Amino acid sequence: MLLMEKVALLTRQNETFALAMIIESKGSTPRHVGKMIVYRDGTIEGTIGGGLAEHFIIEDSVKAIQNGQSKIVEYKLNNQAKDGIQMNCGGTLRVFIEIYTSRPELVIAGAGHLGYALAKLADFLEYPYCIVDDRMGYCTKERFPNATHLFVNEDIGKAIFAANLNEKSYVVIVTKDGDDMVLKAALQFPIAYVGMVASKRKVIRIFEKLKSEGVTQEQLEQVHSPIGLEMGSETTEEIAISIISEIIKVSKEKKPIKVKQLNG
Repeated sequence: MLLMEKVALLTRQNETFALAMIIESKGSTPRHVGKMIVYRDGTIEGTIGGGLAEHFIIEDSVKAIQNGQSKIVEYKLNNQAKDGIQMNCGGTLRVFIEIYTSRPELVIAGAGHLGYALAKLADFLEYPYCIVDDRMGYCTKERFPNATHLFVNEDIGKAIFAANLNEKSYVVIVTKDGDDMVLKAALQFPIAYVGMVASKRKVIRIFEKLKSEGVTQEQLEQVHSPIGLEMGSETTEEIAISIISEIIKVSKEKKPIKVKQLNG
């Protein structure tokens, strides 16, 4: 597979990575052209010449991924030059490190009016999303034609487990009931975000129940409820916008929820 074909594949798979490309070279350098993919753990595909220069480029690419910002870096391959690296080539490389950041993957628990409005916004933003519900009549391909998956089970806790949550999952709980089961299941995974629509009284009741079942206070403090940014939202569509706005904000912070394995 050609390198740029792999870039296209990784983009379709919604992966986070960097593409490092030589954009200028002067004097003696290991290579004058080259590209390589750098992953978050520092592994690579392709090469821009190997050696110490490539080592520095990998380090800078990993840092750029962590910061979520593309950048141009310059390397002096001369151990005698100020700010040079320990190489004898004597030339200079300029490299563009382009960051490809994964989009939030929404897990919309609840196929009712608010879930439907959230799905429409996800369509507009081109965010991948799946729908979780316990009602066969609501959770359908006709209602959510662009959903990547539909998870339906009379036991909604089992349905959320089937969604295979991960660090890219942004779980939005807008169910008619079963909020506690969905939240308990979601907190057993290193997800990026979980928010729940509920009154203050209901939140207190659910939190007390989950604490009695082994969920920690630290985990519960990471639950967004009331859900969404405070913007005076009233209609279903306005509430959906406030929720998506909060998800966009949280997605820039990139802090997965801490998990604790629970029984049941």
